[in-house]
Amino acid sequence: MIILLIFVLFGLGTATTGAVSGPFLVFSSLVMGFITAMVTSSLGVFIFGMLDRERYPDLRLVVKHVILLNVIIFIFLLPIYFFTIIGADSGLKSLFLIAALQLLISAQASIFVLEFSANSSTRENLITIYGTVFGILSAILATLLIYSIFQNFSTPEELAVGGSGGKGPTAALFAILPLTWFCFGFFISTVEMVYRWIYETWGVDFLNKAA
Repeated sequence: MIILLIFVLFGLGTATTGAVSGPFLVFSSLVMGFITAMVTSSLGVFIFGMLDRERYPDLRLVVKHVILLNVIIFIFLLPIYFFTIIGADSGLKSLFLIAALQLLISAQASIFVLEFSANSSTRENLITIYGTVFGILSAILATLLIYSIFQNFSTPEELAVGGSGGKGPTAALFAILPLTWFCFGFFISTVEMVYRWIYETWGVDFLNKAA
């Protein structure tokens, strides 16, 4: 969040009244998305893994794969960044929203890497996948809600072409990180508790291949 705040404040401070201008501003936007996604994803899977070291014995390998995945995601998103940059009415709004998308994809991919490296049963892997999917959908809905609320409080000057595009993109960019990782933890735990209740109530292990 500190890294993200530095980049966003710099971007807002150097934005002009026209389209996104200045190669350094564009470069800083690209670097912002890449570094923030890589740091938060690596830190996120490390913290999740440290909570259960027996289940995730090789966190060093997981972090290496997370870093590699972030590089691949960034490369695939580069064309979208460039199309946004050369757009006639492109502003920081579009760059912030693409960066938020990058953070979201990176977080989901990192959780899947962590889970598939786990020393656990098929049942536990599936529970985590279900929880992650519910978490990612909830994080998207919550972020869109925050975007709409803050966008409604934007002034006409902030909504002008070439500006930051209003308060909505900035709010969405900052909200996507805590919301995504909170929703991951909440829904993974919730799905696990619900499944345990189903198993204790009906005595059937639906997610166990051997059942």
